[in-house]
Amino acid sequence: MEEKITAIPAIVFAVFFFTIEISFTYSVYLNLYLLIVVLGYLAFNKKFGFLGVLILFPLVPALTTFWSVLIQGNGLSDAWVLLTRTYAFAALGIGFVASVDFEECLLILEQYHVPQTFVYGVLVVIHAAPQIRREVIDMRDASLLRGKRLYPWSAYYYVKTIFLAMNWRDRYTEAMYSRGFMETGTRSHFQKWKPSLSANGWCIVAILIGNGFLILERMIG
Repeated sequence: MEEKITAIPAIVFAVFFFTIEISFTYSVYLNLYLLIVVLGYLAFNKKFGFLGVLILFPLVPALTTFWSVLIQGNGLSDAWVLLTRTYAFAALGIGFVASVDFEECLLILEQYHVPQTFVYGVLVVIHAAPQIRREVIDMRDASLLRGKRLYPWSAYYYVKTIFLAMNWRDRYTEAMYSRGFMETGTRSHFQKWKPSLSANGWCIVAILIGNGFLILERMIG
């Protein structure tokens, strides 16, 4: 069995912890801290596409939330909290997507006793996505040959895709059972994932610093 070191458990825990914390706290400092950390991570790893998405994607929701709260008279402080919270939520989500391989994350969660049927069901969807895309392209091209253009909102796309997925479901199920997959059986692993001690340490440091900003803001306020 091959052992591999991964930082994914620490990242998942940090994202989950900060998501819960910023949902129930009113802290501009903590929100800005999370935003700056993720911006720094993306810039350091030269993931400029994700960086642009993080800056532009939450802009309209953040500004509209800020303006509506300010106009309704809840105060400037609440407006700033909600604006920065919108960016903090976006930063956590985009940072998670940019730093974690989703397929690897599912396999690690399966070793942490997440139900096998859920994990492998999602993996089937991931691996079927390119085939679904090819089917959609074929449907569009066939319609063009008949002189009819299909649009993204055309119901034909979705009806045909649903029927194809139902057909593929039986095929994938048969393939998995033919390979020895059993819902209630024990499963061996070719790779065993071990959490990274350094990542765990950085996770603890990040949480302590974030809560330090939270305590500092309360002392100042």
